[in-house]
Amino acid sequence: MNLKKRLNIFLALFVTAIVLPTVIILIISFREYSIKNATDKANIVANMVKDGLTSHMENGIMDKRDIFLSKIKRIKSVKELKILRSKSLEKQFGKGIESFQKIDEIEKEVLNSGKKRDNIIETKDSVFLKVVIPYIASAYDIPNCLKCHQAKEGEVLGAISMKFDITDIRKNSIVTITKVIFLIFIVSLLGLLVVNFYTKKYVEFFENLKNILQKAYKGDYTGRLEIFKDGEILEVSKWVNALLEKIENSLNCIKRSVNYFINIKTKGVDPLFSIQELVNELAAVYKFKNIIEKDKDRFQIYDRVIELLQNKFDLHNFIFYEIDKQANIRKIYYKNIEDEICSNANEDINLCRAYRTGDIIASDKYLHICEAAKNSDKFYLCIPLNITDDFSIVISFVTSAKDEYKRIKNAINNFKNYLEVSKNVIETKILLEELKDMSLKDRMTGAYNRRYLDIFVKKNIPQALRTKIPYSVMMLDIDYFKMVNDKYGHDIGDKVIKELVNSIANNIRESDIVIRFGGEEFLVLLHNCNKDNAKKVAEKISKDFKSKTIEVGGEKFNKTVSIGISEFPKDTKQFWQAIKFADMALYKAKESGRDRIFMYDENLFEKKDNY
Repeated sequence: MNLKKRLNIFLALFVTAIVLPTVIILIISFREYSIKNATDKANIVANMVKDGLTSHMENGIMDKRDIFLSKIKRIKSVKELKILRSKSLEKQFGKGIESFQKIDEIEKEVLNSGKKRDNIIETKDSVFLKVVIPYIASAYDIPNCLKCHQAKEGEVLGAISMKFDITDIRKNSIVTITKVIFLIFIVSLLGLLVVNFYTKKYVEFFENLKNILQKAYKGDYTGRLEIFKDGEILEVSKWVNALLEKIENSLNCIKRSVNYFINIKTKGVDPLFSIQELVNELAAVYKFKNIIEKDKDRFQIYDRVIELLQNKFDLHNFIFYEIDKQANIRKIYYKNIEDEICSNANEDINLCRAYRTGDIIASDKYLHICEAAKNSDKFYLCIPLNITDDFSIVISFVTSAKDEYKRIKNAINNFKNYLEVSKNVIETKILLEELKDMSLKDRMTGAYNRRYLDIFVKKNIPQALRTKIPYSVMMLDIDYFKMVNDKYGHDIGDKVIKELVNSIANNIRESDIVIRFGGEEFLVLLHNCNKDNAKKVAEKISKDFKSKTIEVGGEKFNKTVSIGISEFPKDTKQFWQAIKFADMALYKAKESGRDRIFMYDENLFEKKDNY
């Protein structure tokens, strides 16, 4: 129901609330007036009859009272008149003519009680008022009743019963009330018309305002109020329209600004709720960014991303790959599915379409879109993230259920925001790791330097002593290296050094450490390895290096290496002394003719506590 109808109903109810009580008051007033008027007339007639009968009695002409009473009955509206005698009066004077008539209950009550009574008698066509007034004996009345009547003071001598026709009064009251009602109706109708005329523009304004606000509540801020000529309404309309336009522009601006940082599909159609979702998601993304910025390395960030997928997005069936571009391999960092659908891409990264193109690969876009997974009957979705020139990551989601695949696809829209902010942080971590490696590694050979050795000894050797894990210390030096530099130059010398490092790297484990100890001198720390096994490793290194042919122009030559070995903590519990013992064994190898491998033995070497 619109405002106009409600206003008209209110006015109608208001008028009714005024008219109805007025009519009721008029009806009651006319009724009371009719009764009072008839009652007053009855009292006058009663006194007239009383005085007339007394006068007839005193003058001795009671036989002519009927003439008197008949004249009384001719009074207009008097329809019935009876003179009633009490029993005491009947004993004294005998029964009157009315005494033989039927006396009703009201008349009997008045004769017995001496109290006046009246009663309204209404029919469909007429209204009568019956009034019964008693005559009470009193010596103090004029004339003195007790002179003629044998009665006591206050005794009922009789009563006068009269019936008045007040039908005309009712008819007149109905006509009057009808006129009053009609007059009120006309005035009210005119009032409604006047009110409607002057409130029409306000009603239309508020109806328009209600519709605009309803649209705004539902998220549509494009509605505008109609412009009315009325001064106050015009001003309000302009302010409301300006406010709506300001809200609409502000919301669009905020949404564009937030979308610049993140891009998500919001659930609500209301711009306010959409922006709330965007801001909340933006806050969550940058909270995640602040957390991973404080992580120690890229691997801890990888763990955060995996945790995010599992806990926030409820995604579990995926593989997290790290791609080493320089080594041309793809390594599995995390796996939560039974079988890979593209394991052949682990050895040749170019088979991974997501890595090669840099685009998200979705299996529903094209049948067998990825050649590495062309034989798979499962749904898959792969997200690549290129981090640096050396590293990329690919997250591959796999499922057999179509509904689950759709859920994954929807979740990925939001997940990409977290992945994008992770990219810069991971890149920073990798660069810091590379800078750290550069400060701890020899730039030419890639082997660790003496600074790293100091850090390693402080961090790992106490633990090795506690856990009784042995280290074999191997010291290597290229034989007659100075002759290479003198004859062929330092570039060829550097090439020979790199070949030795390659020979070492090809014959040791990942847990073993290569350190450039001097110019052409290298230290190798073999983890959890005794001297016997270390000697076998040294023999492989020596054989591998000796087999390498160095070409300089048209000339070719081969080089050899001398190696000394000691074992920590068997030979000594002081690690720096174990290095010294390996150096002593190296010196012995060179002294014995070079291209030799010597193991430290305290019985063969003179012990010098230089460290």
